[in-house]
Amino acid sequence: MLKISNLQQVCDALEELGYDVKLRENAVYVAVGGTEKPFVAVLTINDQGELVINCQVAKLGDIREEDIPTVQFCLLDANTRIRPFAFGILTASDDPEYDVAENYPIVLTDSLPLGDLSTAELAAAMDSLLVAVQSSGEALRLGL
Repeated sequence: MLKISNLQQVCDALEELGYDVKLRENAVYVAVGGTEKPFVAVLTINDQGELVINCQVAKLGDIREEDIPTVQFCLLDANTRIRPFAFGILTASDDPEYDVAENYPIVLTDSLPLGDLSTAELAAAMDSLLVAVQSSGEALRLGL
């Protein structure tokens, strides 16, 4: 059984699983959550040799300022239901491109160790991402 250890193999495995994917230099982009208005998951490999899956579900600026504490609470609460994924916010410490708070992406994120990663494990992670994307709507609707 092929073990996934690089982005080309991630791309090939996702294509085998029926996903619409694009391979770029440092990332694989994959449509998740439907055909009408899918979310885009970005898969990269970090310095620790992990496959990192991030899927932006909103931007901080999309949430009304007065609703931010409530939405944050709901997203934190949802983290226990959407495991292994978790909600997070990408900031300038993640990427200097995010220099304005209203542009900070709210993402679903997970990481998988490479080296022993199988297509079946990648498929399970993508299934979990779909469940997390579907579950994110309720918490986000409170402040959008």
